Amino acid sequence: MKKIKNIFKISSLLIILLSISSCNINDYLNLSEDIASKIFPNVWDFLVQFLAFVVMVILITVFAYKPIKKYIQKRKELLENEVKEAKTKNEEAKKNLLSSQKEIAETHEKASKIIESAIKEGNERKEEIINEASKQAETKIREADEIIEKNKEDARKDIKNELSNVAIDLSTKILEREINDDDNKKLIDDFVSKMK
Repeated sequence: MKKIKNIFKISSLLIILLSISSCNINDYLNLSEDIASKIFPNVWDFLVQFLAFVVMVILITVFAYKPIKKYIQKRKELLENEVKEAKTKNEEAKKNLLSSQKEIAETHEKASKIIESAIKEGNERKEEIINEASKQAETKIREADEIIEKNKEDARKDIKNELSNVAIDLSTKILEREINDDDNKKLIDDFVSKMK
């Protein structure tokens, strides 16, 4: 409706302009002629100009307006397609971003669980190693104590044997001869030197 009103306004304005332009200026300069012929334009000039105008409008419509309209329509469709494609890509990018963020969160969670598990296993292994080392140390200490006790016992036996041998030797020497104070000191010194 609005388009029809605009076309009517433009065509009315063009008809008025054509009718004014079809008037002959010489008619207005010559005051002796009839006033009515001066006020109204020349009909033949008006028709020729109107026909030229119609031909010009048809040519402009066929060679300019329609190709330009087709080009504008194609351009509009291209822009609409690009906007749709951009919206689609934007939605895909948002989905990919959300997916990536979700995967990153899951990866961080898995990494945290792996680290916690590794720390727990490490602590358990450390406890096992410490317990095992303690048991081994206790076993070695016990074995060492047993060896020391055995060595002490052997040393005691050796000392007893040595003492008994020395006592036997000493008694045989005493019995062989009569002892004076010098011999007594000498025997005791020999006994002590053998003990070392």
